[in-house]
Amino acid sequence: AQIMLTANLWTKAGLVNGAIGIVQDILFEDQGPPSLPVAVLISFEHYKGPTITASDGKKVVPIAPIQRTWEGKVGMCSRLQVPVCLAWAITVHKSQGLTLPQAIVDFGNKEFAAGLSFVAVSRVRALNDLIFKPFTFERLQRIKNCRRIQERKAEEERLISLSNC
Repeated sequence: AQIMLTANLWTKAGLVNGAIGIVQDILFEDQGPPSLPVAVLISFEHYKGPTITASDGKKVVPIAPIQRTWEGKVGMCSRLQVPVCLAWAITVHKSQGLTLPQAIVDFGNKEFAAGLSFVAVSRVRALNDLIFKPFTFERLQRIKNCRRIQERKAEEERLISLSNC
């Protein structure tokens, strides 16, 4: 399965929140599932650290469960889990800062935040690496009606008028 790390484990080596990898194996103690695995063996294309060579020759990184603690409404809470989630699809917000090899973009019916469509389109290096789910021309035209876009345009016009003084 394709996964995404949900924690910064070793930033210098590339094990960062948002790193995409492929699950190669899951290691359990003697009792096996349904207990929490000891580690998930994941191959990361851009990882720059020590690896373990799996039986099939792939270089993998063991990702162990981590404990998270936070204060909830009724007191302290904690959770022990492997810091990964499935990543066959991700939101545009989660893709910010990533360069993806390819992407399929679904603009949806409306712009949820100013500039979100631009962020989606700019995640790949070349337009050939981008596929758009069908959308209407009206969907693109509605971007200019977004309140934040209108505010930004008004501010840019104000700054231009000030610079012409």
